[in-house]
Amino acid sequence: MDTLQHMTTFVRIADAGSISKAATSLQLSVAMASRHLRALEEDLGVELIRRTTRALALTEAGAEFLLRSRALLAGVSDARDAVRPGRGAVGMVSISLPVSFGLAQIGPLFPALLAAHPRLKLDLRFEDRVIDLLADGVDLAIRAGMSPPDSPFVIARKLATVERLLCASPAFIAKHGRITSVDALARLPCLVQGPAPTRWSFDTSDGPASVEVEGRVRTSNVIALREAVLAGLGVARLPGWIVDDDLRKKRLVRVLATATMPIVEIYGMFHAGSKGSAAIRAVLDFLQDELPRRTKTA
Repeated sequence: MDTLQHMTTFVRIADAGSISKAATSLQLSVAMASRHLRALEEDLGVELIRRTTRALALTEAGAEFLLRSRALLAGVSDARDAVRPGRGAVGMVSISLPVSFGLAQIGPLFPALLAAHPRLKLDLRFEDRVIDLLADGVDLAIRAGMSPPDSPFVIARKLATVERLLCASPAFIAKHGRITSVDALARLPCLVQGPAPTRWSFDTSDGPASVEVEGRVRTSNVIALREAVLAGLGVARLPGWIVDDDLRKKRLVRVLATATMPIVEIYGMFHAGSKGSAAIRAVLDFLQDELPRRTKTA
């Protein structure tokens, strides 16, 4: 059997902490993944992973070999890409994207990315759930407003930031009056995203301020939230990219414009075991160049 395949399987098992998870991500049977690991250990003459009935643990030799294996596999991948004919990144990159932001802001960028890298292929998965990069077979996860996990196995790169704006419809303001303070929001119907309770924080000229808000509409989807605001159902906190055109055309108005809200950070995350392959780096570099122009609030 191929030594590189043995090493690849060993790295996946070590990172996943499970032979079955590694086998799934490599599209191997559990028996075949175990065979690769056993063949590598026999070839080296050392135990790399200690198996128990409950868990797997790297031996001292396994931890040392893991570091060197990662570097070697990343080098092999880059070397292959460097000598293949043609230009640009090569291979398939599976990308997990948040539904609303991914469709509206990232999806339109991919034709230009593919034109720049003719041999690059993309597997796009639009989903808002928390994923496991290895178990779900994802090379790159793009997330908005979600802090990267505190894990040595995940590498994160910040791609852009998004300003959040407090908005309402002109009809809502005409009915409820001009909103002049953060505290006033507690007495008004607000439209919120995510689970209850909801507390909005601001930086004002008088310092930090916060208020707990509630209303008749709560949703997990920012597009549905925008529609509810346009319908005059309440005040909402929305990302600038989704309301810029509404504000310009006066379909919506900003509320408490001098009180700023925390920005949303957009991250690209990949597994440390991949060492950021040439294809993953190409996608990240492209998004880091293009996304800030799309997410900047006018």
